[in-house]
Amino acid sequence: MKKQSEFVYDLRSMGLLGHPGEWERVNTTLSAPADLKIEVIGVAEGSPLALELMFESVSEGIYVSGSVSATARGEDVRTLDEIELPIDVDIQEMYVYEQAEGDEDSYVIDRDQLDLEPAIRDAVVMALPFSPSKDESEEFSFTVGEDLEVDESEADSPFASLKSLLDEKKES
Repeated sequence: MKKQSEFVYDLRSMGLLGHPGEWERVNTTLSAPADLKIEVIGVAEGSPLALELMFESVSEGIYVSGSVSATARGEDVRTLDEIELPIDVDIQEMYVYEQAEGDEDSYVIDRDQLDLEPAIRDAVVMALPFSPSKDESEEFSFTVGEDLEVDESEADSPFASLKSLLDEKKES
């Protein structure tokens, strides 16, 4: 595992390692890691991430469930105005003691420690809207051009000859 971060939990000190049926709640606020974003919106590094999680020991590993809340900031794709969206994501991940052969998607418990950062990153980034816009209840206003009044006669129009051909076809 990389350097120790605030997203890493020591399962031995929590009393969960190898004790199926035991559980512990974790309600805390952590600083958001870097790159928790997509092109137009994201959670800024260092902004608060509220975690309300339950760690449950099972025979295969640790089941982590709960929610992660944050505020994403970016641009409205229609107006390019600054926008803030609350993000509330459910987490339901199984951290295994040993990864099964051919299973590259599972999160693994490494040296009695569980790192929540990859699971939180996956959940939050996947929850970010691809085309963020203001809440649908807010009215989107736009300017519509006014109808132009045409003063020129139809004979002066560049489409006059096409119109006459169309009229001839209708008569025949």
